Amino acid sequence: MLKQHLKKTGTPISEGETTGSTTPTPEIYNGDLYLFDNNVVMDKYVDGNVFIFGKNVEITGRVNGSLFVFGDKVTFSENSYIVQSIYACANELTLNGAANDLYAAGNKIDMNYNSFMIRDLKVFANTFNFMGGAGRDAFIEAANFNFETTSGSSAIVYGDLHYSSNTELELSKELVQGEIYYSNMQNGNAESIQEIILNKIVDLLETILFTVVVFLLIAWLSPKFIEDSKNYIGKQSLISFGIGLLAFVVAIFVSFALLFSYIGISLAFAIFAVFMLMMSISFTITTTCITFKLKEKFNFEKKYLTIVALVVVTLILWLLQQIPYVSIIVNIIVSLVGFGTLLSYIFKKTKKEKSVEA
Repeated sequence: MLKQHLKKTGTPISEGETTGSTTPTPEIYNGDLYLFDNNVVMDKYVDGNVFIFGKNVEITGRVNGSLFVFGDKVTFSENSYIVQSIYACANELTLNGAANDLYAAGNKIDMNYNSFMIRDLKVFANTFNFMGGAGRDAFIEAANFNFETTSGSSAIVYGDLHYSSNTELELSKELVQGEIYYSNMQNGNAESIQEIILNKIVDLLETILFTVVVFLLIAWLSPKFIEDSKNYIGKQSLISFGIGLLAFVVAIFVSFALLFSYIGISLAFAIFAVFMLMMSISFTITTTCITFKLKEKFNFEKKYLTIVALVVVTLILWLLQQIPYVSIIVNIIVSLVGFGTLLSYIFKKTKKEKSVEA
């Protein structure tokens, strides 16, 4: 069975090799490839990663890195081969060919018999028709999970199968050679009180840890910002919120505008990456500003009290984020104030450096 699945997967092809006795391989595309269009056909051999956004997408080529694809209807042909991982999000996803790992989310996902994931597959779907193979473990969450069991064309999992669906399947050791772990999706959606509390505690601890680590990193890289942070609370917060909101709209608009320009695709990804990085630390920026405003007001000098105050502020904001409806407003305000504060500081610092040079 393993040979039947692997015989179509092939291997990464180097420049100068041939796919057969007479047919030369296409020219290798060196570097990351970005494709954006209504209809996209990725038929190249890419020595790098591939990023695809489109409505109808077909992948027939080979990639020596990972492939990221977002679309309405996405199809991988039998000749497709992804050396690393496939990250796919689509309304309809059809998989043939092979890759190391699969991470897929969609409404309907078909993994055909000639599709094989050398390592793991992780699928989230409404309907998942599984006729392919997994060299290690399979993690499935699908309301309708169909596992092909017909002899000679059955699916196979060489490791463990973890799946959640509306119906439990009867699968033999020949089809799943490891252990089988099943949970009923309809019953599993109702979390117990203990599970809800545990998840909230874990989320709170992760938020506190992330905030403290980012704070210490900022204090190390930019101690001047830490000193000035108290000045961004009060009336300045309204200005920071406005700057953050304006920058948010501009960043999104510019990024999407550049996506439709061939020369601007890489720049769009760069802008979006920087934007996401700044937004990810905006919560910490806001909590830092509030903490040092409190430090100024209550005049506590010991360093450990500063960390304690930071944790308390983080806890209060986190609790506000748990309140229905209020959480949306709090998230928007905290994120945009932090984002705007960071931009204000960078602009102020840049302006000051230019005036010194002049």
